[in-house]
Amino acid sequence: MRVLTADGEIELERRYFWAKGCGGVFPADASVGIERGRASPGAREILCRLGMVQDFRQAADDAKRIGNVPVGKEKLRQLVESEAATVARARDSGKLKAAWTSADAKVQVGVTGESLTRVYVGVDGVMAPTVTQQEKDKRRKAQSIRRQQRSACGVGNAKPLPPAREGSDERFKEMKIGLFYDQQKKHRHAFVTQANSEVFGPLLKAHAAQVAFEQADECISLTDGAKWIAGQICRMLLLIKVMLLDFYHVSQHVHAAAKCCLGETQEAKDWTAARLKEIKELGVAPVLAAIDALAKRIRAPAKRASLRCLRDYVVARLGLLDYPMALAKGYDIGSGPTEAMCKTLTLRLKRPGMKWDRDHAAAMMNLTALYDSGQAKAYWSTAA
Repeated sequence: MRVLTADGEIELERRYFWAKGCGGVFPADASVGIERGRASPGAREILCRLGMVQDFRQAADDAKRIGNVPVGKEKLRQLVESEAATVARARDSGKLKAAWTSADAKVQVGVTGESLTRVYVGVDGVMAPTVTQQEKDKRRKAQSIRRQQRSACGVGNAKPLPPAREGSDERFKEMKIGLFYDQQKKHRHAFVTQANSEVFGPLLKAHAAQVAFEQADECISLTDGAKWIAGQICRMLLLIKVMLLDFYHVSQHVHAAAKCCLGETQEAKDWTAARLKEIKELGVAPVLAAIDALAKRIRAPAKRASLRCLRDYVVARLGLLDYPMALAKGYDIGSGPTEAMCKTLTLRLKRPGMKWDRDHAAAMMNLTALYDSGQAKAYWSTAA
């Protein structure tokens, strides 16, 4: 059997054992890490590293030219997507342990320099380009026509077409991302799923357990105002100490209301700056009073509606807006790490012309998360 390795392709001979009623087995396959296919762990890692940062055609070319790993585009795609799915299962199940826990997330607080542990959780949704059912049907039809043409020319294909995979109902579908990180941003642990929020919740709980999130002295959620996010955090992370709304999302709503009511004027800028300063230093009450005062000056229905929306937005999230307390204790109030992780995990997916099956998109994002979470060395050391 020919096996793809990090040093190129080799011919491998090994003993085969067979027993009536049990079938046959190559015992050596498991020990060298090729029981799942004809590629060694070293070759799979090289191909994954290349396939997760560039398109599969270019990755295959680079694998041959730079790494001396001869593989075609389609074979590389199959290997990388299969390995990415295996990575996702290992991480979600806890078989692959987190690279850090809350015990490593220490921070010095107070004038005495008291040491405690602090871990943040961020959750967000990000859109990924997907292959629609219409595109799937079109591709399937084209493949069938090509096979008929090859058969007519006497060039048959012994293998039947693989079972059709279901396409997406929309051009873009949401991937849900969870992230745990420490105050210094030195430790991160991210995961992804293409499933809905009800499936995301148990995954959030499982990954929280892997990093011992609820054993931290201070457990903090820092997210946007989406209801599904707050709902899953409250249901799955019962011991969470503090929940905060990302300050940037608050500022966006304040800016939008000021622009609608006062236009693009210096007065609008001053009003916005005053409200953001108040909510940081004094809390929500002065902001609500300022909104009500401005509403008395405004007569246009659209402008009054914008102020009502801002007021409703703030009132609905009162429990997430204690910025004076957060700043006094040295907590972050911006969800920059979560936003950055969303961009990092989707860089490969959003290359020009890219379209994905939803499960493959989530698997590729989890493959990237493997490296960003510091678990790659442990995974590949046990991949054999």
